[in-house]
Amino acid sequence: MDEINKKTFAQMSSRELFCVLTGDRGIMAQMFLQNLIREYMKEHEEEASLKTMVDTMLKEEGRLE
Repeated sequence: MDEINKKTFAQMSSRELFCVLTGDRGIMAQMFLQNLIREYMKEHEEEASLKTMVDTMLKEEGRLE
């Protein structure tokens, strides 16, 4: 397994997160990230980058300090 596939969402750049959303890292990662983004969009009105959305949701869920 290459290093990129071992990264967590919190470690990924916006570009890498976009690749996950397009299915580049497999269907399970894609679905998980899509759900995370959907939750962000339900709870926040402001627009943000993928990286910001992921970091915000992980912080709110207590998975990122």
